[in-house]
Amino acid sequence: MIITGYESEGTQLVCNNFQNSLANYPLLAESEEIKSYFQADDFMDWQVLGKALTSLPTTFLMTSYRGAEVQVSIASGSLLRIEQTPELAASFEIGDALLFTGFGNPGPLTIVFEKPVLGASTQMQSDTVKYSEYLVSVEAFDRLDNSIGKIDVAARSQRAGGGIVPVSLFDRKGRIKKLVLNAKEQGIHMPFAINLLKLKTNLV
Repeated sequence: MIITGYESEGTQLVCNNFQNSLANYPLLAESEEIKSYFQADDFMDWQVLGKALTSLPTTFLMTSYRGAEVQVSIASGSLLRIEQTPELAASFEIGDALLFTGFGNPGPLTIVFEKPVLGASTQMQSDTVKYSEYLVSVEAFDRLDNSIGKIDVAARSQRAGGGIVPVSLFDRKGRIKKLVLNAKEQGIHMPFAINLLKLKTNLV
């Protein structure tokens, strides 16, 4: 089951018929109605990757708080560990450790879990070059690299009064092996940052 939605600048987008959506799709996405499904029991803290402005390779491995191995990669260039400060043009909480696709690196950002998880939750933000609006997308894949589902969320740049875009995915069957995150302006991939990645690894 897939339900697509987000909350940004006081706006919420949710499927009209929640019960029908639950019956038809395998994946849940951010909405008020499914928050009870997602209680994180693990997380990826980008602060462990080093000090702010630490450059990271195209592909690297790290471990979650509970010791699960996770592979993080982008198509080319290097990733960057940054931090939200009053001077940074982003809307995360001051002091948040962020993973940034890097200046001039448009993504996508791929996150592969050692073992499939039930859910993942993060917040994303990009900024546009020419237009005020952009599109955030997150797609989940299973062990066989089959797509479980994809969500697309319209967002606005901070310069146009936009903020961070919260995204949560939950799969009752626990099949989420890989996440692919994107931000696009008029179809063109854009650099973006994410904050703490929360994980749901078991049903207990």
